[in-house]
Amino acid sequence: MKAPPLSDALVLFGASGDLARKMLYPALQSMARRGVLDIPVIGVARSGWSLDDMRAHVRRSLEEHGGVDEKAFAKLAKLLRYVDGDYRDMATFEALRRALGNARHPLHYLAIPPAMFPVVVKSLGKSGSAKGG
Repeated sequence: MKAPPLSDALVLFGASGDLARKMLYPALQSMARRGVLDIPVIGVARSGWSLDDMRAHVRRSLEEHGGVDEKAFAKLAKLLRYVDGDYRDMATFEALRRALGNARHPLHYLAIPPAMFPVVVKSLGKSGSAKGG
C-alpha cells in the first residue's frame, strides 16, 4: 500500500485573525524549533500587508503569546509567504496558485468564519490550488 503524499505547503486562511495570532503562530514556531517545519507557510488575508508586514505580525503575536525564539523565528520567517486579497475574488486564488509554485499537496487551514468555507473551498478547486497530482 502506497503512503499518501506529504503536504508540501501550508496555506493559512485567516492569517491576520485571532486564532492565527494566539495559537497557530506559536505552534508553527514550536514546529520550527523542533525541526519539523520545512515547507512554505502561505498566509492569506485581506489586510493590505506586504510580506514584511506579515513577518512583523507573526513576531508581535509570538511576543504576546509565548515569546520569540530567535533561531526558530528566523527559520519560520524564511518559510512565510503572503497573499493579500478577498476570499470572494478569484484573483486571490490565482495569486495563491502562483505562490504555491511547484507545491502539489498543500494543506489548507481555514481559520475563517464557517460561512466562508464553501466560498473558499469552491475557489480553491476552480484555481487548481487544492489539486494534488
